Amino acid sequence: MGFQEVENLLKEEQWTRATINNYTINSFQELDNQVKSMDEEEKTETKALCDKHLLEKERNSIIAMYISGSIQLERRGSEDYLLLLNLIELFSENKKWNIVEGLCQKILSKTENKHALRLLADCYTQTNREDDKYAAWERLVKVDYEEIEIVKQIASYALSKGNTEKGILFYKKSIHRLIKKKDPSSIRQLFNILVGLDDEDFGYFIALADQIGAISKSSAVAVLRDLELASKDDVDRQIECQKKILIFDRDDISARENLIKSYRKKYKDHSRLKNCLESSALTSNIVRDVLHSIEDFETNIAFDKGTFVFQNSTGRIGRIRSIDEKDVIVDYAGQSNKEGSRLSTSMAFKSLLALPKSHIWVLKSALPREKLNKKVLEDIPWTLKTLMTSNGGKSSIREMKSELVPSILTTSQWTSWSNQAKKELMNNPIFDLSINDIDTYFLRSTPVSYEEKQLAVFRSEKLFYDKVKDLKDFLASKGDADSDFFYEMVKYFSEIFIGADEKDKKLGEITDQTISAFLLLEDLSIKHNMNFVRRPTGMTFKMLYDQLADVETSFGAIKDPDLKKDFIDHVAEEVESWEKVLIQLFPLYLTSYIPDVFRQSKKFPEFSKVYKDAVENFRDKSGTLIYLIKNTEPKIWTKAGITSEQLLFAELQLLDFTNRCIESKKEVQENRKNAKTLISVLFDEKAVMNYIINGNEDSAQKIYSLVASVSGLDGGKRIEIKHTISERYPTFRFFDEVSPIDKIGLVPTGLFCTAAALEQKKKEMEHIQHIDLPDVAKEIGIAREMGDLRENSEYKYGKEKQSFLNNSLRRLSEEIDRATIITKDKVDPTRIGFGTKVLLFDNLENSDVTYTIMGPWESNPNENIINLLAPLGKAMLNHKVGERITFSLNDQDYDFTVKNISVIDF
Repeated sequence: MGFQEVENLLKEEQWTRATINNYTINSFQELDNQVKSMDEEEKTETKALCDKHLLEKERNSIIAMYISGSIQLERRGSEDYLLLLNLIELFSENKKWNIVEGLCQKILSKTENKHALRLLADCYTQTNREDDKYAAWERLVKVDYEEIEIVKQIASYALSKGNTEKGILFYKKSIHRLIKKKDPSSIRQLFNILVGLDDEDFGYFIALADQIGAISKSSAVAVLRDLELASKDDVDRQIECQKKILIFDRDDISARENLIKSYRKKYKDHSRLKNCLESSALTSNIVRDVLHSIEDFETNIAFDKGTFVFQNSTGRIGRIRSIDEKDVIVDYAGQSNKEGSRLSTSMAFKSLLALPKSHIWVLKSALPREKLNKKVLEDIPWTLKTLMTSNGGKSSIREMKSELVPSILTTSQWTSWSNQAKKELMNNPIFDLSINDIDTYFLRSTPVSYEEKQLAVFRSEKLFYDKVKDLKDFLASKGDADSDFFYEMVKYFSEIFIGADEKDKKLGEITDQTISAFLLLEDLSIKHNMNFVRRPTGMTFKMLYDQLADVETSFGAIKDPDLKKDFIDHVAEEVESWEKVLIQLFPLYLTSYIPDVFRQSKKFPEFSKVYKDAVENFRDKSGTLIYLIKNTEPKIWTKAGITSEQLLFAELQLLDFTNRCIESKKEVQENRKNAKTLISVLFDEKAVMNYIINGNEDSAQKIYSLVASVSGLDGGKRIEIKHTISERYPTFRFFDEVSPIDKIGLVPTGLFCTAAALEQKKKEMEHIQHIDLPDVAKEIGIAREMGDLRENSEYKYGKEKQSFLNNSLRRLSEEIDRATIITKDKVDPTRIGFGTKVLLFDNLENSDVTYTIMGPWESNPNENIINLLAPLGKAMLNHKVGERITFSLNDQDYDFTVKNISVIDF
């Protein structure tokens, strides 16, 4: 069907004055089939024709409204369903309910539109389809979070059908919405319905009273009185209600009198009840803050015979043997005094803290460490509850560690235990997060849902991308996406676009967060099929993109990798010259994702520009070059026009630049990581060595000039390269050194050695680095767990040993940096020097003596192998056969004549 056919249909409708009663479900199915046969261009023309017809000729044209509305419904990202909704209302007025239902379902097949759901529910009401009506209402309240009355009706209907659990759920949902709306008017009625349905959920009702109190203290007091009445058989619950009422209204005489009655009932057998009531001023006419009186009473009443106590000044745990109005006698753990410790009652209240027998301090005092260790490791929920109840019902991870390590758990046990505990804290409904401090958890008297807990985390986050992560974690952990809690999280991102739904409205400055919110909402709506998610109508990625002040800065600021990918996909689909844009963005997202976009688009040759740019501008593009070095096959470099020699030289120059940045304290952590990668590629993977082996003497000269110029390069690496070049090209002269043979009359300042000695020293250094130091670190850790470090000899010995090893490692590293390998062909047999064996005639002893001259690493005086840097070695250095050598060392005279010089084998 084409443009002309639609035009004919519209004319026919106008001429024949077809009434609404002429239309059936089949009529619309025929129009649907005709629209499906159009291509996109025809649909655009047809929609424009229908819109013009509605505006200029017949505003109630059913055909025009339906065709234009259907095409609009198919359009990506559109939520403008006004024409179809108007059409539904038109048929509703004429009681064409089968058509109303069909048109509603048409919209709802694309999105959970709340207007369509209301119209559908009205349709079911008119046709007496009660179950279908309530099913539609349940869908409606999932997308209309302002609706309250219908939520209450759903709850009531569920109860009438015998589904108490569902009824409770929806009554709670309605109260939650009233609190969000700050409307306490009908909360009390719903509160009492819930109490009647589930009076065991006491903790929930107390927490609910707190929420109600935040919007109306009088309403909170009213529901607490109702809860107190419902708890008449439980004195502890009554006390909780009465105390809570007094928190909201400290002058409530009735609550105060009832609380005193409850205390008398609970502590009727307590020997000190009367005195505790009087001393707290609860029962007197003394003007005093009632909350302070309650605190004093509960502190004092806790002291009784058999109560465990903690002495503040000494940190000791004891148990009250006896107590009266004058004295308290306490037996402390490990105390030798059989009479116990006596102190006045007034002093006891000030210096002692009463503890329940389940308190962690009592358990540590009473139970063997091994038994408590086993219990803590095996029963994490019990441990968490114990720690929290011992700390006023809450605790942070830091506080837990302080309590458990090292008194119960070792450091290594804590690492594993804490990871498991964090999972338990998030998944177990009896633990909740503090609203004010997300590092602190508290124990609930009633379970909290995972959804509530995640919302608390979301609310506490200060940073935008932390909120994005929380929302995604919620979905990944299969939280209830139909809950009001998830809606509140989504609403945070939707509200960024409130007031900017029409194309001509501006959002102000477009930032990375604006783009990210748009992409996130799109992801939820399309990929997660969440039709209730409100997205900005008529707004596209391209519109936002075009308003970005700086695309690269905005893209770089996006912290979520999935949103970065969505950004890249939209650029590739919607932005002209997208190739240029993605090449600019690549350094900001160094993964295979952007190269793969080029490959899939058959445009990878254009991406090859990145390789050449990274090599030629390695200082500015160091991160990009490092990534490409690690992730690119040799053939790709070749296709990009980069030879292996060009790449190798760029890598060496980049290593020099990176090391200089480290020396200048610039981005030290990142540059150290880059340097490690380059060292691995150049030296550990033998790239430099292979270049020397496969090249000629000219290429060796090139590569050595680059290696020698690398700042901060480990001396061992440089020596290894020199040694390889020397072996391959014996006559090779290194530009940065003068042969020791040419230094006649001078003592060398470097550290001369053989290749074997250097290798041995490297192994020694690696052994200290990778075996000795880790071993001693473990020993120190074990010693630390033993307790008091001041008297811990194992700990002190370990630290001394660690210091010795670190000094040895430092000395070896410095020596290796100074080392120069001397090969046999470099030794001059006409002079005494490194690598020579010399026969001397001792003119004072009238006998021959033989010495071998080596470096400090190979020297052994017991075998007459002399260090050329030692005084004796220096005295003989550079003398020839026939020359006489006289000198004094340590007040002893020496007089030698050189008889013979030979080169040793090494």
